[in-house]
Amino acid sequence: MAAITSDENKAVRFFFYSSLAWLIVGMIIGLILAIKYVWPDFLVWGAFLQKYLSYGRIRPVHTHILIFGWLSMAYVAGLLYVIPQLTRKSLEHPRFVRSLGIIWNVYMILAIITLSMGYTTTIEYAETVWPLDLLLIVLVAGITYACFKTIAKRNEKQLYVSLWYFMGSLIWLPFLYIIGNIVTYFISGVPQALAGWFYGHNIIGLWLTTVGVGFIYYLLPLLSKNPLYSHKLSLIGFWTIATFYVWNGPHHLQNGPIPAWLMKAGVVPSVLLIIPVWTVLANVFGTMKGKWHVISENVPLKFVVTGAIFYLITCLQGPFQSLMQPSAILKFTNWIIGHAHMPLFAAFSFVLFALFYYALPTLTGRKIYSQALMNWHFWLSVIGFLIFAFTTWTAGVMQGFAWAEGKQYGVPFLEVVISLQPFSIARTIGGALMFTGQLIFIYNVRRSLKDGQLLSLEEKSSSTA
Repeated sequence: MAAITSDENKAVRFFFYSSLAWLIVGMIIGLILAIKYVWPDFLVWGAFLQKYLSYGRIRPVHTHILIFGWLSMAYVAGLLYVIPQLTRKSLEHPRFVRSLGIIWNVYMILAIITLSMGYTTTIEYAETVWPLDLLLIVLVAGITYACFKTIAKRNEKQLYVSLWYFMGSLIWLPFLYIIGNIVTYFISGVPQALAGWFYGHNIIGLWLTTVGVGFIYYLLPLLSKNPLYSHKLSLIGFWTIATFYVWNGPHHLQNGPIPAWLMKAGVVPSVLLIIPVWTVLANVFGTMKGKWHVISENVPLKFVVTGAIFYLITCLQGPFQSLMQPSAILKFTNWIIGHAHMPLFAAFSFVLFALFYYALPTLTGRKIYSQALMNWHFWLSVIGFLIFAFTTWTAGVMQGFAWAEGKQYGVPFLEVVISLQPFSIARTIGGALMFTGQLIFIYNVRRSLKDGQLLSLEEKSSSTA
């Protein structure tokens, strides 16, 4: 693997540390949103706060920060770190990339301000106004240029499977973003809804999923000390995602104002997505053969394997929800909230946590400060999410059937809301545990930078071997 240059190190660390800041900001807002389900007037004192801290204003801020501030900036940091390692080539234009990181943070601040002021397109995950959309497209293009130039000048002839996932993601992301954020300005009605959900589903599937899977394939052999079980299986997974994922948008409009044939057409590729997730899980279990005992002592590996299992559950729920009958009950309920958090937090944020813990010693020359805090981070994140998920899933099923019965027997809408309050309280408790876990994570990273034990010369050489 390539030794990390000083400029390259600064670029990677800048994106990593920026993403951590946005993680905390995004989760604070998420916790506020959860509390508002129990106490709607929380933090609303006076006309100003009532306007700018209303649920409708801060909910898109929460999703935008966590997708484009936390996950996307952490993904870029991971790409800048992993690609040079797999190509045995130093990152091209690291100072230029770091300047893009500064502008990206400015973009995030402007996005928060405009969304808080109510300037929004109302399209899921594409709420920001078009001048900011153009800025993000330029930023992504710059990152893509640096990554592809590094790969083109690689010193390693073979393209490891993670690079396939990374290159595909970097090609797909600008096109997806243009369709969801620019094209939707010029169309309306059902075509706009279809374009919006083409983007909304694929920003998860062809950016957050594919880069995350690439990180799994990078980390798993390194952490388990076993070779990847099957390179062929991993490529089958890549090409099935590339082939089928792009057609899944219509299932978000199931039982909605689109042609019946299009609803059914969205179900078939949704079900076929079981293929790529099984290739990932087969590789995870095959690679871990004979090394399961290592998980108890290796927290980053624990995060990777747990994230892969949550990715499996996500991709089992997705095809189920795409069917017309389950969708008729679950759509617009709390179930969707639990499902949406699973890939973004429990699956691919977990993979990022593992990448942070693995890469930080190489980047700083210091070991992680506390293994005990790493374990606390893991268990609080897992337990908190399970409480959050099962309460939202249960509440969603109850909510959906109550709405269906309400049409027939006249169950008042407000009565349904009141009956779900215990679940909202439990959801808030789960969110608080998740948030506490991330505070411990940030604290451990901060102490590692300052007080972590210095790596020996042998450990430094092995980290880049």
